[in-house]
Amino acid sequence: MGWFLHIDMDAFYASVEQALNPRLQGKPVIVGGRDGRGVVTSASYEARKFGVRSAMPAFQARRLCPQGIFLPNRHRAYSEYSRRVFAILKRYSPEVRALSIDEGRLNLAGTERLFGPPLGTADTIIRRIQSELRLPASGGLSASGVTAKIAATRAKPRGLMYVPAGAEREFLAPLGIEAVPGIGPKAQRAFRQKGIRTIGDLMAHGGLADRYLDFEAAPDHPRRHDHSMGHETTFDQPVAGIAQMEKILWELVEELGARLRAEGLHARCLTVKIRSADFRTITRSRTLPFPTCFDHEMFATVSSLVRKNVAPARPVRLLGISASALQRGGWQEPLFNRDRRCSLERLYRGIDELRRKYGEHAIGVATPRHRPVDFPSQGS
Repeated sequence: MGWFLHIDMDAFYASVEQALNPRLQGKPVIVGGRDGRGVVTSASYEARKFGVRSAMPAFQARRLCPQGIFLPNRHRAYSEYSRRVFAILKRYSPEVRALSIDEGRLNLAGTERLFGPPLGTADTIIRRIQSELRLPASGGLSASGVTAKIAATRAKPRGLMYVPAGAEREFLAPLGIEAVPGIGPKAQRAFRQKGIRTIGDLMAHGGLADRYLDFEAAPDHPRRHDHSMGHETTFDQPVAGIAQMEKILWELVEELGARLRAEGLHARCLTVKIRSADFRTITRSRTLPFPTCFDHEMFATVSSLVRKNVAPARPVRLLGISASALQRGGWQEPLFNRDRRCSLERLYRGIDELRRKYGEHAIGVATPRHRPVDFPSQGS
């Protein structure tokens, strides 16, 4: 029998700041929202004791925790630590799937002869992340990938929860449906209107349970769900200038492109998320003629979407990008495109390798420039 291990980093951004500056250990660190503006992107557990949570307006966080240490977002530092975390995970399994910058899933099938029982391996991985990177992590171990994720969430902080094979339904049944990945607030309301409030209620509806749970998926051959991956950042102060927005967009694109290439994925659809200073949030998407994982191609698309959907009179406090409709191959394109793509793959493979060896800042690529354009009042 194989096993899934889900690793979920604890208060990742805040924990990275504490790792970089040991004097912050044990203190209420709050990332984002300096000067009382913007929103919180991460809060250490010391800050959470006061009620501070991610996505909370900074003025509210400061009121709850006036002694909090507010720090700016440093996305390159967080990406570098994420790379190091996944490098540790890959020591223990050839099958590691990055679900976000601070979450990953390993298939431990067939690793027993090298590392011993899966539960011991899971404990070793969490301890190694702590000892080598000074970062706290939590884990969930189960024969079901979804169960492993839910267990990791319930194990937080600094915990490891093991769900024996065959005990998944018993473990999940009393939990609320909000614990299931993919069931957001809108779906929760719809389910509750049908009298479905717990995972046990959900399991009583076979078709719905099959959609969200994966008890029958063999760990050696996990189901491939269409998922997305992305990054976003909240500005400490609202930004109105397109040049500054594009600088942040380029950094987000570099992070996203590196993750796509690490997993051998190409995106067919790109989405931007824009939140204005009045907290109005919009998302805009574009389907590409051919899938891509190349930074400059993605930047051209997301930058165009941002330019069409921001206005000088409405400063932006959050920008995010995500990639979906992910593919590993199998599409056709003209011969010229294939030759060009092969050249780009060699180029980016070299860039990624240099960064893996010598760090995130080993090599940089100039941010693409655009001709000035007028800001339309709306668009898509």
